[in-house]
Formats: sequence, C-alpha cells, structure tokens
Amino acid sequence: MFKDFFTFFRDIYWNKRLLMQFSVNDFKARYAGSMLGVFWAFINPLVTILTYWFVFEKGLKAGMTDGSIPFILYLTTGIIAWFFFSDTLMSATNCFREYSYLVKKVVFNIKILPTAKMLSNLYTHVFFIAIAFILTSLYRFYPTLYSVQIIYYLFCLIMFLTGLTWITASIQPFFSDVSQLIGVVMQILMWGTPILWSINQFPAQYHFLFKLNPLFYIVQGYRDSFFGTGWVWEHAGMTAYFWAFTLVMMIIGSVIYNRLKPHFSDVL
Repeated sequence: MFKDFFTFFRDIYWNKRLLMQFSVNDFKARYAGSMLGVFWAFINPLVTILTYWFVFEKGLKAGMTDGSIPFILYLTTGIIAWFFFSDTLMSATNCFREYSYLVKKVVFNIKILPTAKMLSNLYTHVFFIAIAFILTSLYRFYPTLYSVQIIYYLFCLIMFLTGLTWITASIQPFFSDVSQLIGVVMQILMWGTPILWSINQFPAQYHFLFKLNPLFYIVQGYRDSFFGTGWVWEHAGMTAYFWAFTLVMMIIGSVIYNRLKPHFSDVL
C-alpha cells in the first residue's frame, strides 16, 4: 500500500519535464480556436466574482461577513481557492477519458495526467492570487509576513486535490456518472464552505460541522494569509485533522489507481 503511494510521487518527479510541457499544452489547447483564447480562463472567474458581489452586496444588501472586512475582499480571497479546486477536480476527473489515446499507449506514463490537469489550472490560480493581493492592498490590507502562508495553504490544496483526483479519475472510466455526481456534490460544497458567508453567522455549536469540510481549513487559511488574522500553528487541531484526512485520501487514491489501471484500456 505505502509502496504504491510513494511510487506515485517518484514517477511524477521522474517525469517532471514531460509533466510541465503537457500542462502548458493542455492549458493552451483548452481555449484553442476561440477568438480570445486563454483570456477566457481569466474572464469567466472575474465575471463570477463581480456577479456574486453585485447580487449579494448591492442587490440583496447582504454582504455576509462580520463587517471588519469588505465583502468584495472576503468573497475574492475565498472564491479563488474554490475556483482552483472546482476546475481541477472536474477536469482531472475526466482526464483518462479525454486522453484515452494516451492511456492505450504502453510507453506513456498516464499517472501524470491528473497532476498535469492540476498544473494547467494552477497558472490561472497564481494570476488570481496576485489579483487578490492587489485588490486587498487597494483597501489598505497590505501584504505582511502572514502573506507567506499562502504558499503553505496552496500546497495543502494541491495535496488534497492530488488524493481526491487519483480517486475520481480512476473510477470515472468505469462509471461515467461520477462526473455528474461530482457536479451535484460541488453545489453542496460551494454553499457549505464559507465563501459567501461567515461561520460566525451560525451558533457556535454548529461550527465543528463546517470544520469537518477540508476546504474550510484552506479557505480560512487563505484569508488568514491575506488579512494577517492568524498563523497556521494557531490551528493545530485543524491542521492535524486536515493532513490526516488528506493522507488517507492519497493512500486510498493510489490503491484504487493501481487496482483499476490494468482495466482502463478495456473500457476506454
């Protein structure tokens, strides 16, 4: 079990050059043929942010924060992590079916495909992190030493997605309904993660339920980094829970992949 787990990372490291090139090509190919090309990768999230901001703060007058942080900042610093998570999960889940011609080639190491999809989305995510820092600075929330933590929380998100996509990508060739199921679950997660609202709007006895969601740890960590409201070691319990959960996901993902990989060519 653990041998399979470490083999995954070894193979990814050995194929790092191919992985980087493949992720760049995938990013470009996603928008090939459209007039604006890769700009669509940035336009869609920006429109989404502006829509949520206009509807909830200007329209419904319900900027759902505690008031210490402007809603547009609270929304942006949380939703950029969500964009990366949702885009990566959806695209990586379908990667073996999308690149079925590579799956059938014995010489190609298909283990890198979910990670390549993640890196493809990472380019856009880094751009939005920079935009978030610019936006928060305009409201006088300037970068501080706390801001360095964004690297750690981004690493957390990547590791969590690694384990999750190993599972979903391995199952999808056999059960195509997995993609539809993920779409439904994503709707629940979107509203179950404090992106548009604050956990403080709920009674304290319910807070532990929201903290069971690993994305809570990441979204809260992103905001701690942007607004300088806490260090990672101040959340020792949540940190231990997150990494235990993530490690279990990665081990399960590596086992599922190795069990199902020999049958990929039969169903694709």
